[in-house]
Amino acid sequence: MPSSPLPEWLTADLFVSVLEKNVENFDKITKFTADTPFAAGENFLSILWAIEIEVALKDGSAKTCRYMLKIPPTSAHAQALIGMMSSFKRERICYYELFPAFDEMYRKAGKATKIAPNAYSFDKDLGFDVILMEDVRQDGFKNMNRLQGLDMDHTKHALDVIAQFHAASATYIVNNNGLPQLMMEPMLKESMVQMLAKAQEPQEQIIMESLPLYKAEDLKEKLASYREKYLEQIVNAENRNMDDFNVLSHGDCWSNNIMFQHDAQNNVLSTLLVDFQAGRFTSPALDLQYFLLGSTCLENKLKYYDYFIQYYHQQLVENLKILGYSKKLPTLRDLHLWMYDFSFMGYTVILKSLPVFLLDPTATKDINMDNMMGDKKDGGAMQKAMYTGEGYCKQMQQLLPWLANKGYFD
Repeated sequence: MPSSPLPEWLTADLFVSVLEKNVENFDKITKFTADTPFAAGENFLSILWAIEIEVALKDGSAKTCRYMLKIPPTSAHAQALIGMMSSFKRERICYYELFPAFDEMYRKAGKATKIAPNAYSFDKDLGFDVILMEDVRQDGFKNMNRLQGLDMDHTKHALDVIAQFHAASATYIVNNNGLPQLMMEPMLKESMVQMLAKAQEPQEQIIMESLPLYKAEDLKEKLASYREKYLEQIVNAENRNMDDFNVLSHGDCWSNNIMFQHDAQNNVLSTLLVDFQAGRFTSPALDLQYFLLGSTCLENKLKYYDYFIQYYHQQLVENLKILGYSKKLPTLRDLHLWMYDFSFMGYTVILKSLPVFLLDPTATKDINMDNMMGDKKDGGAMQKAMYTGEGYCKQMQQLLPWLANKGYFD
């Protein structure tokens, strides 16, 4: 039995058209199962159904096909957020329009690469947007432990695929004078930013109250005065000039949205990105700040921060050259300056991201979007666990002074 109620529309018949197009000698479906395999705290803005279909082929043999179906969430908060951000529409543009174009660009340039799982389409309109992908777990792809963070090897492989993704989108933007219209529009409009700012006030209050746990009482005034600047910086960053170096951002570039395939010795063979609900036209620094501050292990996070930027830049330029990028190549100095332009992502990470990334699923009950926003009876317990957990406090003890010393709160 699935761990969540199966929607009435989610039936075997829905997949017949997909199988007819993508499975050679398909005859009929012999068994259909669906489950929601991910634990609470691993995903908030969608529901993921793992689909397993046993099919009979026309030659008398059988085959098992596995897919991952992404559908809108049930949480009122999550539904409102994805509606304002047009999250599923953005992701559909990525999977069904842009990624095939990026793969073809690399193919023509003589480089075999794959940025994301393959996606498929139903022949039936469900009345709402969904994403159907291959379930790459069948090929051994998996997420790494979000509580531990990525080690050196996994960080570099993640930066490899992020650089490939950014280089392809930057080249596409130049060659096509932009991205599809939705991706060119600001995603976080001022009215939405102000609404989110109101919603985050309880979280900001918890951080201020918890500064003794982070050994950062001396930063209380600086953090309090930074809030308005932070909101202004978010809005300003949404306005991009075509003369800038721009990419299609991932928008939520953290370890749970990066999947790794390993060999028998646990060496990384391949890396894929998933979950593009916040993709938009912006600077590569948005993804890079978010990823480096949010997903690397604490041992490497600050010690190798500049090295990781240099490594990403090296991979970015290499891929831009392969694709024949026709404008001036970004320098390493350019990239460091862009990282300062997007320094507000440091506050985003400590306020909104790390508390979720480092939340131990055993630390509190009823982990969900509504409780994360503090709107249900267990909301306070979940938020306390998010901002006072041992892993989060350890990171804040190092991150807060580092961010302050770099001028990120000025």
